[in-house]
Amino acid sequence: MLLRQLAEGMTEALAAGDVEAARIAHETIGRLLGTPDADAGGVIDLAAERTRRGG
Repeated sequence: MLLRQLAEGMTEALAAGDVEAARIAHETIGRLLGTPDADAGGVIDLAAERTRRGG
């Protein structure tokens, strides 16, 4: 449940343009899963999102 809430919060942060909050949520998900680059359902590729947004 915590992972789902973090993923939802990360998605909402990205939709609001808050890439820093999304990055923190992404890193937290990775730590909870025990991997630095976790790829769980709902996890967004932040590098791709930054590129998409021109940042």
